[in-house]
Amino acid sequence: MPKNLTDKLTAEFKKNLKIILNERANVTNPKKLSIAAGLGETAVRDILKNRSASPKLETVQKLAKALRVPAYRLIPSMIDHSYDQLAEQEEEIQLLREASGLNYQSLDELRSAIKNDKK
Repeated sequence: MPKNLTDKLTAEFKKNLKIILNERANVTNPKKLSIAAGLGETAVRDILKNRSASPKLETVQKLAKALRVPAYRLIPSMIDHSYDQLAEQEEEIQLLREASGLNYQSLDELRSAIKNDKK
């Protein structure tokens, strides 16, 4: 993933994490959340204070689970980016189908045809 995209996603994650923590200030704080997520006691504080690099996806998932929110609530534009990639891949697959003359509607159908050809 390009660095500028990683930086954008990290900033978005931190912003949304702060918002959720502020909304839930009466029930949690960075230390409690870190522990609930199975991370070190200072993990969330370090993320929010820019003392750690971009969090790993695993860390985002652990925090989302501890907060009982979907991971995309913390990084919504990551979903948009994934959909863009998926749309490009689907277009590419369709072009390859047309170019090769294959009319398979699914990967399973293509695999089945390949197996039958090998017999």
